[in-house]
Amino acid sequence: MAVKKSSTRKTSSKTITKAEKVNNADPQSWLYLNPAGPMRSGLVFGVLRKTYRRGVGEERKNTALEFGWRKAHVGRAFEKGDQSIWSPNVERIETVLPATADDSLADPAILLGQMDKHAIEREQALLVYLTLPLHDVQRAHHGWERARAFARGLADDRELASLLVLHAPGTVNAPFPLHAHCLIVPRKITGLGLRHGTYDDALTCDGGQAILDNLWTEHVAAFG
Repeated sequence: MAVKKSSTRKTSSKTITKAEKVNNADPQSWLYLNPAGPMRSGLVFGVLRKTYRRGVGEERKNTALEFGWRKAHVGRAFEKGDQSIWSPNVERIETVLPATADDSLADPAILLGQMDKHAIEREQALLVYLTLPLHDVQRAHHGWERARAFARGLADDRELASLLVLHAPGTVNAPFPLHAHCLIVPRKITGLGLRHGTYDDALTCDGGQAILDNLWTEHVAAFG
């Protein structure tokens, strides 16, 4: 990903604070977003952790599988849906894998379930979560290819798998622009499998926000 100056215009980014309530139907309320504040690129960053604490005595237990299912199944019809059944209703969805990852991980439920199963006890991070702004594209397929190429770069350069989800709010008359969610599994995947992969610690801390913002800005400038 070459370093280039981005022409991406400034957009607003929501930041979760401790004052906001957890909503079991809204996965974005299960983690802190943009810990360093909103970004000019419009990117939204967060780290899904096993336990999300809002204050004294208030906490939520998270799983990567539940978070991914919620992002893939949107709307009131799925608020109490059976999370053992995957029937996504989003615009597009795909797992993007490192070259040596096992083919079975192309199934989102298997990929995210493996992250939950093999999460190391002392490590809290389950996913690195991004919202990729696509407000400037004129075609949904162009936005998808831009987002997918970014996830491909993470797979090639950092050996990280991602679940990529394209949301097109206009199709349900929601007043939000086209965007993609990138759920990055933070353990490097080689031929040895996810269970043997080290965590990408640079991305699972607050400092990951700046790293990924820079990567996205460079990518948008180069990709168009």
